[in-house]
Amino acid sequence: MELKGKNVLILGLARSGVAAAEELTNLGAKVTASDLKAREKLKDADSLESMGVKLVLGEHPVELLNGCDLVVLSPGVPSDLEIFYEARKRDIPIISELELGFWFAKAPIIAVTGTNGKTTTTTLIGEILKNDGKNITLAGNIGIPLIREVEKADSKDYLVVEVSSFQLENIMHFKPKISVILNITEDHLNRHKTFENYIEAKARIFENQTEEDYTVLNYDDPVVKSFVKRIKAKIIFFSQKEELPRGIYVKNGVIVIRENGKMYPLLKADELGIKGTHNLENALAAASVAWICRTNLNNMAETLKHFHGVEHRLEFVTEIGKVKFFNDSKATNPDSAKKSIEALKEPIVLIAGGYDKKSDFTSFVKAFNGRVKKLILIGDTADIIEETAKKHGFNNVEKTSSLQQAVRLAFDAAKPGDAVLLSPACASWDMFENFEERGRIFKETVFSLKD
Repeated sequence: MELKGKNVLILGLARSGVAAAEELTNLGAKVTASDLKAREKLKDADSLESMGVKLVLGEHPVELLNGCDLVVLSPGVPSDLEIFYEARKRDIPIISELELGFWFAKAPIIAVTGTNGKTTTTTLIGEILKNDGKNITLAGNIGIPLIREVEKADSKDYLVVEVSSFQLENIMHFKPKISVILNITEDHLNRHKTFENYIEAKARIFENQTEEDYTVLNYDDPVVKSFVKRIKAKIIFFSQKEELPRGIYVKNGVIVIRENGKMYPLLKADELGIKGTHNLENALAAASVAWICRTNLNNMAETLKHFHGVEHRLEFVTEIGKVKFFNDSKATNPDSAKKSIEALKEPIVLIAGGYDKKSDFTSFVKAFNGRVKKLILIGDTADIIEETAKKHGFNNVEKTSSLQQAVRLAFDAAKPGDAVLLSPACASWDMFENFEERGRIFKETVFSLKD
């Protein structure tokens, strides 16, 4: 679509919405942006208006569709609002910022989705390719809007993009050269309503791919594996559990690549710089992408050895009085938090709770299994998680009203040799702007314990 002179409506002014508004204005579109927040809550309001963007705040009135040629939807805005139903009735295209970025992308896109591990895998792919001498740009749900980055990468580079179900809901032509699906477990049911809807949103990552493209799939995940018959692209599997005729897997503790009947040992699984079975999964996925991109195997192995993870994902913060503190604020669903609990060797004082996404916390609580000695809860889901914990026989639970107080209570409860783990199993939006803010406040409070 030629956008110069077109009337474009942007719904939602978080990072991706602001980026879309700026880029579309630069392209000559007539941009109106709407957000439910009050003006004082939007730090970019003045700069957007100075560019010529018309702001409508506090509501999304249907009248905004009058004369509208295109609607760009920010990921955090639900797509079941009245304005969307009306836009569809009027045949006005609705796209995500991800789709908009794709329209202008020159470089091949490597797109990573899944319920857990997206940020770690996206970052690790970028590091492997960069350390092999390739030019890469990271973008997407990792916190960097794609539309802001596409001009930095030409046809010889790679755009490595983390994509969420929210972004994939409203694509039209988005087609990555390589798509990656790590795993799919229940999440965001407050938005998608059913697990089936969530699965279908994730599946959109490969719907426009052709035989010239690649899809990387987790052989061990039954939902992911079930996509095989629907995929037109060339499929590469990875597995922690099975020896594959072609793909990347673990054999006798060694990560190996198998192609055309030949096996190529990469490194021992226990040599990975990131620990835990969930991170082995992420490393196998990243190695699969690197293999498709014909990365030097020695360079790949060295990066896998020296990559130690990303901020807010089982991030070691410090040790105080022989108590270790870990920031896992990125664990925004029960399955992610469960994997982090299982990854730690120390007895755990756990801080959890947050925005209610209608998750079931049963498996999360069952993962305590002697690992968690005390549970401290905050946020909207505190009562729900407490009820689930006590139902399954875990009674050492305390609730508090702030993360800062939770950290202090956790430190008081911990003994030398224990770990204090922030792994909320919930989104952050009830108390914080995002999971990054939650993680930063956790770390600041931990360091204040030293004063």
